[in-house]
Amino acid sequence: MPDRHRTVPGLLATGVLAAGLATVPLPTAGAAPDPAPDAAPGGAITWENCPDQVTEARAECGRISTPMHHDDPDGEQISVGFVRVPAADPAARRGALFGNPGGPGGDAYSFFGAGSGDGGDGGAAMQWPAGLSDEWDMVAVQPRGLPGSTPVDCSATPAGWDPVRMQLQYGAFVTEACETGTPGYTDALNTWETAQDWEDVRAALGEDRISLLGLSYGTQLTSTYATLHPDHTDRLVLDSGYDPRLAWNGVMGAQTDGYIGALHDFLTWVADNDATYHLGTTPLAVYRAWSRVVVEESGTNPTVVPPPAEIGDLPPGLQWAGQPAADVLTAFDGPQAQLEGLFSQLTTPGAVQATSPTLALTRITVPQPNQWGALAELINGTAERPDADDLTEAFSEDDAATASNMQLLVMCNENRVAADPAAVPGYLWNGFVTGDPFQSAGATFTSGAACSGITPDAPVVDVSGDGLATRPLQLQGTRDPQTPYPNHGPLAEAMGSHVITVDGPGHGQFGMGNDVVDAAVLEYLRTGHTDVTAAPGRPVS
Repeated sequence: MPDRHRTVPGLLATGVLAAGLATVPLPTAGAAPDPAPDAAPGGAITWENCPDQVTEARAECGRISTPMHHDDPDGEQISVGFVRVPAADPAARRGALFGNPGGPGGDAYSFFGAGSGDGGDGGAAMQWPAGLSDEWDMVAVQPRGLPGSTPVDCSATPAGWDPVRMQLQYGAFVTEACETGTPGYTDALNTWETAQDWEDVRAALGEDRISLLGLSYGTQLTSTYATLHPDHTDRLVLDSGYDPRLAWNGVMGAQTDGYIGALHDFLTWVADNDATYHLGTTPLAVYRAWSRVVVEESGTNPTVVPPPAEIGDLPPGLQWAGQPAADVLTAFDGPQAQLEGLFSQLTTPGAVQATSPTLALTRITVPQPNQWGALAELINGTAERPDADDLTEAFSEDDAATASNMQLLVMCNENRVAADPAAVPGYLWNGFVTGDPFQSAGATFTSGAACSGITPDAPVVDVSGDGLATRPLQLQGTRDPQTPYPNHGPLAEAMGSHVITVDGPGHGQFGMGNDVVDAAVLEYLRTGHTDVTAAPGRPVS
């Protein structure tokens, strides 16, 4: 058994470091973010001390000045920061690899600058193979709108906004707040502008051609850069891509079933390892143990759909009836969870499931199987459970609010999928009654509430690999909740990608401890080719 009551800082960091396509929470005014330091004019680099999240000893940090609007190069300028980790073996250096961790809104400094660790307590979430860090300068450009570049300031609280109007016109609320703090900046937050920032950093570093690594949303950013600047693109790795035509309401809507499936995968794994975690021998039994923790923390139970019942979930006297009887239990479990949640909220004023730190961490963690063991230890009590203050400290409340608002503006500025009015009742029911975090992101976007009041005006880039000298490599997981496998085809077709199908759970495939995937990506980066088309899933621990 693991040591009792050990803490799990690695688990707290997972969402920030490796979860692309993150959930957008409701906006909060918060404090104004610190402005970015001044950069040298004209694309020259100002070298500076790295921020605290950069722990790699070889890392170098700098920034450049770039136009707020690239179609107005002489207009207002912003600052864009970046981290570069020089190749550990200069004699073996093959070039520069630019990377993005996803989001939109993922912290680029942490993606490469946190070094390469084992993903455990205090270690880096990403586990970059030695060949990568030995042979490439690893460069990550902090996206515009985030702390480290010129941050979007949404600290103003617009007047005249009651809670109902804010729920129904979420996008307009955020835009008004952000325009007050950073006039003219809100419509400059989009993938096209960020790709042009990469081009400015490439030129400032003096690199003729760069290789690209995009995780999740990073696949859209890197494929956009490669489409706009094919002559400066060498290799392109697309890790966990999605259909760009589904941006963004469709992408977020697809995640609801994906996350529920990932939760059920986690519960199944814990049940299969009952000898270690002692939470139950069936997924439903583990769900009930997990639900009891959520009730203890929040006063009400989770309402996410339970996993299907198995014969072992039936009372001993009914197990003779077999799986058909278990199927009847499954049919009643989902509605029962909803009713129990509603009843407990009515009888326990102020009880909201989303206040449970364990529920919040579960939603963050299920896409990352290398953290499932730590999550199971929180549930069974062998690790100390964090409270709400621990979560706030882990994610830096002000920086998280800035990233959340930046993310929303990017997504709504380039939304290509119309709202579904039929989803509005479910969104309101979830927002005002159940508060189910497994439903909230999808419902907020598909209903149109997330982007209500924002008219998409970002340049639409129909990505294409036609101009590339080397065919891109694309990695896709069969049980990925955030970029579901069935949606990867259009990106692969548009870019002409060679696809490696990874059989198993988890979002993000490269740098996640999967030796087969890591070896195939390194082969591709070195040679421009790999014959690998399938790989087993990453280790689960």
